[in-house]
Amino acid sequence: MKKNMDIWTDAWALAQRQSWQAVPATPAPVIPIPASRPESLRRREARRQQTLAQRKQALPPLPADERHTHSDYCWIGGFRSWTATVPIAVVCLRDHYADGHHQDWALMSTSLAAEPMRLLGLYRKRPAIEERHRQLKCFYDLSDFRSRRLNAIAAQVVMVLLTYTLRQWQLWKFLDEALAHLTPEGLALQLKLMQQWIVIYLGSAYTQLPVVSFTREAMQLEGAARQKALHKLQLLESSLLTPVPNPRPM
Repeated sequence: MKKNMDIWTDAWALAQRQSWQAVPATPAPVIPIPASRPESLRRREARRQQTLAQRKQALPPLPADERHTHSDYCWIGGFRSWTATVPIAVVCLRDHYADGHHQDWALMSTSLAAEPMRLLGLYRKRPAIEERHRQLKCFYDLSDFRSRRLNAIAAQVVMVLLTYTLRQWQLWKFLDEALAHLTPEGLALQLKLMQQWIVIYLGSAYTQLPVVSFTREAMQLEGAARQKALHKLQLLESSLLTPVPNPRPM
């Protein structure tokens, strides 16, 4: 609800005569650890979270005008305004800060069910929904059609949305949920071949080369060095591409 609306003025005038309640604190969502994650990665993630917590504690405190203390709300259901042709339900909210000031905002809905927290929960999903819409419009060619036939456009939109849904489900199911929030370019950056490295050791030193760079370096070698690198590549190919023998043959 925007502050320049007449319904904003009407709702807040009614809210002054209503009872206000505290907004329950929302705990941070607990992301379950996949059962297939190796124990070494679990320990690494635990250390990373501990480091992040220590860095957060070391940060200077926020100024009083930016330090949120609590929020309260007032539910107004089923009233009409001069500019509203149907009954409107409004939840008015005040975010309080440490210096004593508060910021006012409100949500309105045509649903008259007295569920202000459900309405607030749905609104909190808005940033993620808008980001998905932005990705679809900007990176999946949903708005770049040249056809003048509605059937062709509708078929293209449906197929793109079905493909997008399938890809998101596959990322959530088989890979990493964090990848599902990336654009196609960002996803390709995470999955492309350059993320695979060849490590070369010499004495107490080592270097890391992307697979493509290592292949180029090996092709540019001459003489005995070329034969040695070719032999190493053959051993690597054999170890990586040979199927694992069946430990329990029939």
